[in-house]
Amino acid sequence: MSNLKIRAARGSMYMTAISFGLRPISMLLSILVARLLTPEDFGLVALAMILLNAANLITDLGMRPGIVQTKEDIEKVAYYAFVMVMAASMALSALIWLFAPPLANVLGGGAELVPILRAMAILVTFDGLWIVPEALLRRDLRFKQRGFSQIPAELASTIIAIVMALMGFGVWSLVVGQLASELLRAILLWSYYRPWIWIKPKKWDKEIVHGMLSFGLPSMGSGVLKIFSNQVDTWIVGRRLGPSSVGLYNKAFNLTTRLSDMLTASVFGNVLFPSYAKMQDDKARLGRAYLKSTKMVFLIIVPVSVGLAITAPLLVPVLLGPKWLAMIPIWQVFSLYGLTRPISTNSAPIFLATGQPKRNMTASLVLLATMLPLIFLLIGPYGTVGVAVAVSLASTIAMLFNMFQVNQILPGTAIKTFVQGLPFFVAGALMTLGVVLLQGPIVNLTGGENLSALILVIIAAALIYIAAILVLQRPLVLELYELTIMALGFDKRWPRLLPARLRTGK
Repeated sequence: MSNLKIRAARGSMYMTAISFGLRPISMLLSILVARLLTPEDFGLVALAMILLNAANLITDLGMRPGIVQTKEDIEKVAYYAFVMVMAASMALSALIWLFAPPLANVLGGGAELVPILRAMAILVTFDGLWIVPEALLRRDLRFKQRGFSQIPAELASTIIAIVMALMGFGVWSLVVGQLASELLRAILLWSYYRPWIWIKPKKWDKEIVHGMLSFGLPSMGSGVLKIFSNQVDTWIVGRRLGPSSVGLYNKAFNLTTRLSDMLTASVFGNVLFPSYAKMQDDKARLGRAYLKSTKMVFLIIVPVSVGLAITAPLLVPVLLGPKWLAMIPIWQVFSLYGLTRPISTNSAPIFLATGQPKRNMTASLVLLATMLPLIFLLIGPYGTVGVAVAVSLASTIAMLFNMFQVNQILPGTAIKTFVQGLPFFVAGALMTLGVVLLQGPIVNLTGGENLSALILVIIAAALIYIAAILVLQRPLVLELYELTIMALGFDKRWPRLLPARLRTGK
């Protein structure tokens, strides 16, 4: 196995281990916060984050992927990027603070949103502080440090929110938690990457700066479009239906797509982009890596998305409580939407690694052009559920378009992606059938819809899916086993753990 493949696998394992160690805790804490606060509290913060997420992408200026992809002097690139990012971040923080009242009206939050926007404007500057060190860690494939910067930051945000919610601070619990999280993340990333090459002044090289902006601005443009396409539905719900509906809609989206995002943007995207960048000139090798990563996406996302959808009527009342029951149909739609989202996300690193960031912008335009008409068509008669359906249908079309674009760069990958996904969907269908048959008896056995019933249903679903995959995808399971042993270095200590064919080859 190649050294790059093992390093990428090790990076994926670090990110997966960190994410799987963090996410269950983070999600449980998020559920506790949801039980303490109201949908309106979450709706107000969600409306503020529409603006702040867009601002963060603008201030990024496309420097994160630019730093990973560049072949120029990295010390110069890091310094130039930091200066430009911080100037943009502080300017936008000031503008948001100054224009908070009209911005709050545009977002649909009214006077209640103004103080929240002003307090959270500093998030844009905090975000600018960690962009460069985070990108440098990605460039060096130092995924363990990147992952360890996320754990305390995310946990701090939720724990602070819980403590303040118990003290009666309401929506401000979420605001202070967000601010603490971003500041802590910046501190940790600075501590993990030394020396701080981005603060050492360098003479400005116009040619290098021009190259950085030529790559970064199209990447930023596609990112802004992506954020807009990801947030415009929330904005429309806020304008038409109010903050409480936004809270239900946004919480359903976040809880159902968090795992899929974790396994694509956080794990596959962050790990594979720098790995793809190192093989950008070898299209055959790049194609094999892309197909393998897509197969991994299918392996993990299918049971997560299908499982969340079929257990929603039991899961939502048990974990979140009765005030969130109206969220169940939205939850189910977004759970299935999670099947399409990762494939599109997994295409983005290919476009960046091959120096074609404009393809991400094109994909965002396709998504937006499809989604907006569907939202306006369905929100009237079906409310938040209609918006969720519109987003899911548009995402499916965008996924197919992204597969077409990747196929232009790596011919033959589109058909192979469809074919290699079939066994996983068969396993997901078998899991669904098993849950439908077993859920009723399990609920009766445990004396009603309670936590014990939910745990038993989840265990049954997991066992059915694993059994199906062991039958349908035995070669993949064996390959993952071998790669895990080698990536963790177990083959050097205990060579007998490896298959005989690999031991003989040493």
